[in-house]
Amino acid sequence: MTYGPFALREGVTAPRRSTPTGSDRTLLLECRLEQLRGTLDEARAEADQARIRLAEAAAREAGETQRLSVLQDEVARARAEVAALHRRLEHSEALRAKLQGHLFESEGKGDAQELMRLRREVAAARERIAASEQTASQLRARVDELVASRETLLTRVVEWHGAVRHGDTEAVDLAEFIASLRRAVLNLERDNALGERREAALREQLEQATAPPPPRPAAMPAVTPEPPQPPADDLVAALAAAQHPQDQVDLLLRLGRRGGGGDDAFYAVRPWATAEDPNVRAAAYQSLGRLLERDPARLEPHVRWGIADANPYVRRRVVLAAAAARGLALRPLLEPLSGDPDPQVRRIVHRILRTQDPQRTEAGIVQRAS
Repeated sequence: MTYGPFALREGVTAPRRSTPTGSDRTLLLECRLEQLRGTLDEARAEADQARIRLAEAAAREAGETQRLSVLQDEVARARAEVAALHRRLEHSEALRAKLQGHLFESEGKGDAQELMRLRREVAAARERIAASEQTASQLRARVDELVASRETLLTRVVEWHGAVRHGDTEAVDLAEFIASLRRAVLNLERDNALGERREAALREQLEQATAPPPPRPAAMPAVTPEPPQPPADDLVAALAAAQHPQDQVDLLLRLGRRGGGGDDAFYAVRPWATAEDPNVRAAAYQSLGRLLERDPARLEPHVRWGIADANPYVRRRVVLAAAAARGLALRPLLEPLSGDPDPQVRRIVHRILRTQDPQRTEAGIVQRAS
């Protein structure tokens, strides 16, 4: 009776042949089967290890995503700080008019150079902010690439599981898959290290962009910080007791810079607008401009009296005080001075009337005035 290979699979014992060749072949087949089973067990163990490594890679990727969210929060805070810096810059633009008197004095060129230096520093800070935003966009693009690679790895794992479940073990090259998975994990770790270095560089750039400007040189008299001023009542009393014109000028200017004090300072300064010394009158009008810079209705009659003064130096200071005030209609006040006998008064009036654009820079004023 002849038994085929199907009979062996069903458990039927075939008659033993007399030749030793068949027994040896059976032993060889059993050994080969054991080897295949061992290989399958090793493949399953390696697959379990690959699942563990994939879970670790997913955990690291989640940590990278969390760090990216923290970085985005820091970028948002940096943008808020940049917006605050812009607001401070606008406030400094509003205070720019108060310094116009220095631009037309003997040392106006030095002040203009200092202003130009500050403008260059602000431009450099804006460039650093733009570079930081570009770096942040590159980091976001890199995170998107990492997410795409993670999806690719998960897709390949799903394909391998499906092939194993269907019994088609030859359709999947397990060694190649594990090697590619290890390469992907190494690439992910390297990219993670690069991302951390880029994050540190970005933080440093943001700190440099939001750092306060360096202190101004002490040699520039127009930009040195003013010492603490005494109360307005003390200044008013000292002004009433002053006898020398230079002391009166200093006290008037200090009252104007001090501000506040209610109407006491105003009533203390106003009589000095009719003093005999033109320097005292000029200082009084400049102080009135500072005290009434937010009250154009009260300042306008004093400006009209000042521009009618016989001394050209007084008229120049009155024109500059009017230009520094807020809400004051300059054109109807200053147009009559276009034909002033003093050439410097005419030049200042022409520059002020032609430069009513609030976005002009102090450097442009100096260039046009020179």
